[in-house]
Amino acid sequence: MIRVVTLDPFDDKQLAKFNRTLYTAFGVGSEHSGPAEAPAGMSEPLDAEKLLDEVKGVRAYKDDKVLLLTSRKLKDRELLSGKAPTTGFARYGKDRAVLTIAPFKDLEKDFKPIARHALHQLGTLWELHHCLDPRCSMYPPWTPSFNQGDHIFCTFCREKSEQKIRLAKS
Repeated sequence: MIRVVTLDPFDDKQLAKFNRTLYTAFGVGSEHSGPAEAPAGMSEPLDAEKLLDEVKGVRAYKDDKVLLLTSRKLKDRELLSGKAPTTGFARYGKDRAVLTIAPFKDLEKDFKPIARHALHQLGTLWELHHCLDPRCSMYPPWTPSFNQGDHIFCTFCREKSEQKIRLAKS
């Protein structure tokens, strides 16, 4: 099950569409599991790694994946090559990811790139690697063409995610 937990208010119809998209991509249930509070004292831009560690009150089962959704900006990440804008963050093979819609206008108007970023972050939770197919949501998100792509997986990544999900259920 994918549990979408909101850190800011979002329209219920937009969240329902977002969850249908996640269900279609992964073939597992996806639901809005309600709101949660960002940790006290955390200011914008939010630290994505701290959010994953410190957001409390999220009810999930052992094999659930949790996607924290916010409209607030996330802090740029420090990489060897310099600072990188952060639209989302997930720890490979773990159970939580965070995604911001801040670089975009709103969930409805910019649904396609936001959904593509969500698939990418959740794919990372299911241990998918970056893909060389620019049509795939696992294509590196820092590439200029990433936001123009559809929210889909290539055949290889789709099969790999289905395999990982089946293993998690057994």
